[in-house]
Amino acid sequence: MNLQLTNTKHFNYWLTGTGWAEATFANENQSVTFEVSYLSDPLWDMFEALYRLLTEGTKFEKIVFAGEPGEHVLTLAIQSGGTLNIEILWNDDWEELAIQEKIVADNGLVATNKEVIYKDTDTVENFCLLVCQGIDDLLRRTSIEEYKKQWRLYDFPLSSFNQLKQQLPLTIE
Repeated sequence: MNLQLTNTKHFNYWLTGTGWAEATFANENQSVTFEVSYLSDPLWDMFEALYRLLTEGTKFEKIVFAGEPGEHVLTLAIQSGGTLNIEILWNDDWEELAIQEKIVADNGLVATNKEVIYKDTDTVENFCLLVCQGIDDLLRRTSIEEYKKQWRLYDFPLSSFNQLKQQLPLTIE
């Protein structure tokens, strides 16, 4: 797969039914949409990871989006000069969830049998802003109570989301 690098333009997260959601990441040249199962809590993981990246608490994060079967793993790595490298990897097994043997690659730990299906670069601030805008859209469509009812195992991570938004240089409405 020939992946060109550009800035992220779009993030969306939809609840599609009880225990299921759909995540989309896109830029000018590519987009990826995948199903997510309630077996993981990717929104909380993502908000916490983005907060750590934004506040310079870390330079590498990975977020697991469990499917049934398989998983997508969003890896975020800050490079010298402040560029954020974004990759989404796919595997039809639950390597990350099962905590199987890992290898070191691109400044972090990733599972051994992943296929890169999306690759992008951006600034941490812009990526965080786009994620927050996508989540604001989710909250306009779905109440926090409805989120819990549909997502089942996890409440909407409101405090983590608000903490992330407070760190952004621009106000999100």
